[in-house]
Amino acid sequence: MALLKAITSFGHTLPRSAAELLPWNLSHTKIRGNGLHGILIKQFSSGELIHGSSEWRMVRPATPDEISYEKFHRCYSRQGIGCFVYNSRKALDEDMWRKALRHATNKIEGLRLCLHESDEKHWLCEVKNHDIDFKIIENKTILEVMDDMKNEGIDHSFWSARVVPGGVCAIPELRKEFPHQYAFNFKFHHGLLDGISVAYFIRVLSVILDDLLSGKTVNDDIHFGKYIFDDPLEIKTKETQQALDSDPIRLDEERERILALTMKQPILYSAYPKPKGIQSTTHHIVKEVDNSKVKALYKSCKAKKLNMTAGFEAVFNTALVEMVSDAGAVQDGYKINVRQNINMRRYFEMEKDLKKFPMGPFFGGMQQGTFCTQLARKNFWEHAQEIHNNFYSLLNNNGPFIENIVRPQVEEPLDPVALAKAPPQDKSDYAFSNVTDMTPFVFYDGTQVQLTDMVSYNYINSFIHPMILQFSSYRGLGQLNCSYDIAKVSDDTAHELMDRIMNLLDIVTK
Repeated sequence: MALLKAITSFGHTLPRSAAELLPWNLSHTKIRGNGLHGILIKQFSSGELIHGSSEWRMVRPATPDEISYEKFHRCYSRQGIGCFVYNSRKALDEDMWRKALRHATNKIEGLRLCLHESDEKHWLCEVKNHDIDFKIIENKTILEVMDDMKNEGIDHSFWSARVVPGGVCAIPELRKEFPHQYAFNFKFHHGLLDGISVAYFIRVLSVILDDLLSGKTVNDDIHFGKYIFDDPLEIKTKETQQALDSDPIRLDEERERILALTMKQPILYSAYPKPKGIQSTTHHIVKEVDNSKVKALYKSCKAKKLNMTAGFEAVFNTALVEMVSDAGAVQDGYKINVRQNINMRRYFEMEKDLKKFPMGPFFGGMQQGTFCTQLARKNFWEHAQEIHNNFYSLLNNNGPFIENIVRPQVEEPLDPVALAKAPPQDKSDYAFSNVTDMTPFVFYDGTQVQLTDMVSYNYINSFIHPMILQFSSYRGLGQLNCSYDIAKVSDDTAHELMDRIMNLLDIVTK
């Protein structure tokens, strides 16, 4: 629920038109701090071209995380691709899409950033008027287009976009007024932007498209969002490091806890071994979750003072345990290790003006272990309570920061090139991201364009999770997405697990 809190705490929604936004002048951006987050290195200059543009500047040296994501992306892994479905009154041709994307790039600083290698060092650079990687793809499915985008890797960290015309409208009653439909697929560098930053961009793109189709002038001097170049979590990280250094016993306990969690084999393998001779690639299953079930789960969790993430994870864990138990891998109990994605904006102060929404890679991870028995269905809410208590115990004790500090002390750094040849031991049974209801944050009531559907896909080839589960909802439609590595989980196994999850969700929400 962190994202929902972060959104609603602003007390504002974005304005209906781009013209209502106040200008934010890029030249006034301050680069504070020393060392890695040092002063501006180089002003916009002509000479060497980056993506077809001579207008670029070095902002600061790239961080280790940014470089790591760059390497993984070049090995076609750890990629996120969002699919956003637009319906419009008038047809949108390639020229209109390109105009809209150029305007968005001019308005949103985060879309102008990339990594650039110079003198054997990686730099975070801002590039103006760069080439836009955009195509309209006919006669292919959305997933086929996304797989093609994933296999293209990433070219020095810039984003790419592909539009697939047509498809079934998620809100049929809008189809008469907005008959033209387009699936806008957007791939981005996860080391520079997180999914919430991309959702913010999509909201801005909706405004721009609507203005263009309405014949309005789009003013590129009016900017959206605020890219955070400094690390707003640096002070919190230092405080956590100092607390651990001053308490060697606790530091040892945290090392043992994290090491124990990451050394456990996923319980799914006890009954469903990894397929043999299968090349690592990611497949996806998307299940629609009726809004009545989402509301029922939320209502039950709220009545028991639980967060909704605990409710979902209790469903997933119960389905996993029953599946392996029914397959013959019976135990007294099962230790389940979940990697939870955390919106780290909860840890720093944000301006109340949503027009200055902080953009960047503000997602963190937190490993949580729970114990689940064969009686999990009977004791469902007790199990959910245990998950909830454990989650907030970790979160309130700086769990994500401890992970970032301690994990490098007990594990070797991940080498994406080596992983592509010999994937490492899995470090979780699954990863889970609960982004809740995106409607308050993304929806724009346009007169010419309506965003009618959205879903994101995660590519985890040769990585440390057998699968990633993600729940989100938009305009009353919930979606549970499972992205899984077919070298670890077969298609049949993944479909059986998702069917069990959906059946159990039906029972829990009655």
